[in-house]
Amino acid sequence: MTASSDRYSALQIALHWTVALLIASAWFTGEGMGRVLRQKIQGNDPAWPIHVWLGLAVLAIVAIRIAVRAFSGAPGPVPGTGETEAKLRHWGHLALYVLMAAVPIGGAAAWFLGLGSLAEIHSLGGDALFYLAGAHALVALGHHYLRKDGTLMRMLRPS
Repeated sequence: MTASSDRYSALQIALHWTVALLIASAWFTGEGMGRVLRQKIQGNDPAWPIHVWLGLAVLAIVAIRIAVRAFSGAPGPVPGTGETEAKLRHWGHLALYVLMAAVPIGGAAAWFLGLGSLAEIHSLGGDALFYLAGAHALVALGHHYLRKDGTLMRMLRPS
């Protein structure tokens, strides 16, 4: 299960793509949640929308993903990566992990604790996460099609 020096494990790959799918699904189902949250806060207690279920799933899978990464590690940058690019890679991944945890925690606090003031922050954080993940995907595609350095394949084929 440990990631080799140049690839991720099958578990890490499965968690990565599961989280990516869940985040995209949560983002696309978030429309109208402000109205539903206001109804809930006013005591109308609507059924849990799919967005809430997806957010809880993101939180659970991200917690597992963080534990697996802490235990298994992750491959370093591909050979030929410069110092600036390595720092950008580190900070980009850190920002993704922070947002992957903070956004669903904020959403859960807004929903379960009735903290409507967090709803807007959650929404902005969700947008930031979605667009940062999109940038992450574009960088991976650039590595694959322009640099042809094997970066993307590390997240497609396990060690």
